[in-house]
Amino acid sequence: MRTDTRFGICVLALGLMAIPGAGRAQEHRDQDLRSLPSPMEALRNLQNTGRILFMMADANHNGQISQKEAIDANNRLVGGFFFQADADGNGAVSEEEMRTLREAYLNDNPWVRYVVDAIEAQQKNQPSSNQPNPLLGITALIDTNNDKQIQAQELRQLVQSLTQSYFAAADTNRDDQISPSEANASVLGGVRALAQAVFQQADSDNNGQLSRAEYDKAVIEPANVVFRILDSNHDGQISQQEAEETERTIVTQIRKLQLVEPANSLTNLIESGKLPSEVAPVPTFSTPNAGQNRSQPGQPNQKRSQPAPRR
Repeated sequence: MRTDTRFGICVLALGLMAIPGAGRAQEHRDQDLRSLPSPMEALRNLQNTGRILFMMADANHNGQISQKEAIDANNRLVGGFFFQADADGNGAVSEEEMRTLREAYLNDNPWVRYVVDAIEAQQKNQPSSNQPNPLLGITALIDTNNDKQIQAQELRQLVQSLTQSYFAAADTNRDDQISPSEANASVLGGVRALAQAVFQQADSDNNGQLSRAEYDKAVIEPANVVFRILDSNHDGQISQQEAEETERTIVTQIRKLQLVEPANSLTNLIESGKLPSEVAPVPTFSTPNAGQNRSQPGQPNQKRSQPAPRR
């Protein structure tokens, strides 16, 4: 699956370019691509997202994330998904509730659905395959008491275990804190580990080198997965409509990565020289005690000083 992710995007892009008749929609396609962020803009958006997540986790604002702060932040994140899945509010997520949440997520992310459907179809065609279903594997990992439900305590335990494992690797100076530089370094380490895992997966004879046959297999297998994703009606052919539909899906998913800066952000206000109220309405909030000093209908305000009687 990781090999699919690494090679699939390149193969998909080449496949879309090579489809006969694709030039007819080139003008519309170019317009969509021009509206996408540039590589540097996408990188800045990703960095800004990382900064926001870091600041949200850094509860005491000391510029570092402790293990407890990381666990608390992850619990809030995972807890949101848990409450979303726990439709009946009984404190446990059943298999039916998990399926409902899964379908809702796949409906909102059609590209992920294409990948999941391709994997499940491949497993159905190979009933003797020893590869476990990744979704069932995650559920089994969380459901430690094997009651076919996921309790909040089980999720909390999983979050704690994963966070402690992350800290053991990312906290390079062993001060029980994750600094911004350590967080960035951990991302780089994760990318390197992913690249090594991809290479090892392709190196089937484990000799530390990729032969031509191993390289071809590493490219062809992801290409076949991409073909199945493009071939949405599974007729063994990629039509113009299927190619354009997949491309629109990819463009939509990329746009979701953009962080739109509002017109009344501090930088935009400085550059435009406008006041916040000139850009967007500014709401007025009343304090909790504001209404206590106001007179009720038909009743005088007792707190106001009364005028002195005339003599």
